[in-house]
Amino acid sequence: MAEKNHKIKIIFIINGQDYPIESNINAPLMEAVQRALAESNNTGRPPDEWEVRDASGVLLEKHRTPKDIGLLEGVRLFLSLRVGAGGVDQSRP
Repeated sequence: MAEKNHKIKIIFIINGQDYPIESNINAPLMEAVQRALAESNNTGRPPDEWEVRDASGVLLEKHRTPKDIGLLEGVRLFLSLRVGAGGVDQSRP
């Protein structure tokens, strides 16, 4: 982790596209989520209606910091609408 400058690059995957965002490791993940949504022009839904998952499908808490979660430089996270918020139920085949 880039502890010396307190920054980390997080790559959000939104609708199959990569959106790299530089974030402070001590700021809530929600800040990076908001920037990724703005960069991808996904501003029609509030950030609270989106969920963040890691490559294993584990749901991450957006109020926690990248440092608390243990995210590493260049991590790829999936950002998608929650089920019931206009998103597709990813748990069903």
